Amino acid sequence: MQMVLFMFIAVLLMSSNCWAVDFEAYQNLSPEMYDCIEGKLGSKMLGQLEAGIVPTDKAKWIKADKVFARCMYKVGQGIPSGVAYYDGPFFDAMSQIDETVDMGAAITLVREAKTDKLALFARSRKRLGQNEKAVLKLAKKNPDLIVLGSPKFFRHKRDLSDAYNDATIEGIDAHDYKFVGEILYTHGDKSSGKSYTSGERYTDPSLQGTKTLLKRLSETKTPLMTHFEVYAPERDFPRFHKLYADWPEQIFIIPHMAFGSVEQVTDFLKRHPNVYMTISKKTILMDDFQDPDKIDKIGSSMLEGLKLKPKWRDFLIKFQDQLLVATDAHMKKLWREYLVMVFLQRVVLGQLPRDVAEKIAYKNAERVYGVQLK
Repeated sequence: MQMVLFMFIAVLLMSSNCWAVDFEAYQNLSPEMYDCIEGKLGSKMLGQLEAGIVPTDKAKWIKADKVFARCMYKVGQGIPSGVAYYDGPFFDAMSQIDETVDMGAAITLVREAKTDKLALFARSRKRLGQNEKAVLKLAKKNPDLIVLGSPKFFRHKRDLSDAYNDATIEGIDAHDYKFVGEILYTHGDKSSGKSYTSGERYTDPSLQGTKTLLKRLSETKTPLMTHFEVYAPERDFPRFHKLYADWPEQIFIIPHMAFGSVEQVTDFLKRHPNVYMTISKKTILMDDFQDPDKIDKIGSSMLEGLKLKPKWRDFLIKFQDQLLVATDAHMKKLWREYLVMVFLQRVVLGQLPRDVAEKIAYKNAERVYGVQLK
């Protein structure tokens, strides 16, 4: 029964546009699960679910699913028998946070997930340095856990500004940031985010601002996160290939594998040994783009249910030295699902040879960030 229940939750969480009803899950609750769910949903809604009454509001049903998943972890039912699972050290190589998130609660979830290190940077949505002090304070309270990166700035125009470059380098010098938080070079509009007339945020990696930043980073050897997405390959691929080739001593990190296909990400990693990729958001299909054409142009997810697809397994083994686990928790709703995101990545790692899993889980991040697990 435990396996059935978790599969029910995992399938729902891996498809944001799919919701279903499995009343059996609510009719066979352990006392611990019952108390946990009742405490979060209330006795009225739980009673309706037990009786097989479908919520008329889709958002309420999705909330119920997520509460169910969180309660499974809380009461110790998060690892179903028969599911391959990596239980070793875990270095979350990318996460971000801002004032909309309860930072203390987020860190509690990180520790509950048994994450050993958390690479974290502030989200500065309105102005340079926004939330930086709060994240520095959070890191000071959690020195055993948090590995700091420089803040991510949302208001780049077509190029990086001198003010941003100065603030980034000054932050590295003052706070010993271990990496530069992601620069949104390309970011297609998502259903859960802002909309732009162009359908995207875009900063050109070939312009002078990026060159200036990289020249200054060459003195500190600080890794740089370059966020792009594969929906415009004719425009973007030549520019990023040139960027990575022109700076062979600079370490670059591509979040979420740019949502690429096996063939696309293979080409990038094969051509550029100085490039690393996080596997964040690849356990699910990224179907949140506002433009359906963009969805059609991105690569597949790694998992089919909870099973690692063979072509992705081969890829992970082949490029085991250039890959990093990461959640990219950032918005409030994603931080709430931190346990599930870590679980799914541990499921991926559990289907790899142990030595490969350990590299992707923490050893590569130790090398990239220059931070050892204690």
